[in-house]
Amino acid sequence: MIEKLTIEKIAMGGSGLGFHEGRAIFVPSTAIGDVVTVEITLSKKDHAFARVTEYHSRGEGFVEPRCEAFTAPEPCGGCDWLMLDYPTQLRYKEQLMRELFHDYDHLISGCTPSVKQFHYRNKVYMPVGEGLNYGIFARYSHEIVPHQACRNHPPVFDDIANLLMELCKKAKVEPYDEEHNSGCLRHIGLRCNHDASEIMLILVCRSARLPFSKTIVQGITEAFPQVVGIVQNINRDKTNVILGGEEKLLFGRDFLQDTLSDLSFRIHYRSFWQVNHGTMENILTVMRAQMKKHYKVIDAYCGIGAIGLSLASEISELVGIEEELVAVKDATENAKNNGFDNARFICGKFEDTLIKLSQDFKADAIILDPPRAGVQESALLAIREAPIARILYLSCSPMSLMRDLRILMKDDRYELKALSIFDMFPNTWHIESLAVLEIKS
Repeated sequence: MIEKLTIEKIAMGGSGLGFHEGRAIFVPSTAIGDVVTVEITLSKKDHAFARVTEYHSRGEGFVEPRCEAFTAPEPCGGCDWLMLDYPTQLRYKEQLMRELFHDYDHLISGCTPSVKQFHYRNKVYMPVGEGLNYGIFARYSHEIVPHQACRNHPPVFDDIANLLMELCKKAKVEPYDEEHNSGCLRHIGLRCNHDASEIMLILVCRSARLPFSKTIVQGITEAFPQVVGIVQNINRDKTNVILGGEEKLLFGRDFLQDTLSDLSFRIHYRSFWQVNHGTMENILTVMRAQMKKHYKVIDAYCGIGAIGLSLASEISELVGIEEELVAVKDATENAKNNGFDNARFICGKFEDTLIKLSQDFKADAIILDPPRAGVQESALLAIREAPIARILYLSCSPMSLMRDLRILMKDDRYELKALSIFDMFPNTWHIESLAVLEIKS
């Protein structure tokens, strides 16, 4: 136990950082200026991780979080900074980026706020456990922390989930038991378009048998007419991966219709779509300013084509690359429906496809929007060899962005011209950033 530890910094990952007897102590759910008593949960030679047992005083920016899951003894892992006012959250994100990218401090000019601080998420998957309780996993754990009303996703998601649990209890649907790989209902998935006029419900089950599925569908669709599709996804494996390879359409359709930058998009329930509509619009505004009419552009990890097609009217030709076949089909359909004949999409791994594509498609710019793990080194080397004059790298992980930029910029091959920060995930430490690089002549 450490009595009255003062939190002096915020660390990458969102925890507060204090110092005791020469060791760094990382403490979740704390902010700069907090004075706390903590209990060590994991001890290393030069640092340790701890949890708060008592708050003696709170630092600048503290607000009551008003969420029973965030203040639970084992807190929900969905939020890091729900106890901070929004200006403080934005300031912390800017500080973290300035510390990591200290050589490029002059390129950073604050964090563009989200249009909404609360109820901004258009997608959530919530695990279901004993007693048909649902919620979000605790941080670094598979313990489900239930909630009455999450402040990050739309309230209607919890309304639907609560009714679903009532219907499942009447139907005697068994919740999934992770330890024994038994039971039925594993996760509740909910997705909506930007104004929640269309909602999809995904029931992730361990087996194809879902008792009284027609009664469940009828109960949901009568109460929530905005539900346009209900899918039963079947995941039989004992795995941390949420979705399985099988599915049954129980009602309606397996996709949503949404708009972005005045374009219409078809989004399959498996397809990637940025969770914060307002922030994505802000990012696209900055991206458009980097485009030129004569540009031939590659949209890597393109998903359903959202970014590339939103820029297609500003360029001459677009080629999208995406590994998920269903997303490529949606992207092709989205290009057709929005009247773009200058866009085509290829299904394949980016690192393999780029090398082949570069032989006959001389791109002026490439858009990178990879998963959190970043871009494969082989793909980064292929970009350097192409060579592609301008790179727009959209990242949700500052650490993987820094690693990848080092490879791209090795031997002064590329120069970092701009680094913009956006808040895609309010109430969490996660940071979305856009790096613009230009090749040196």
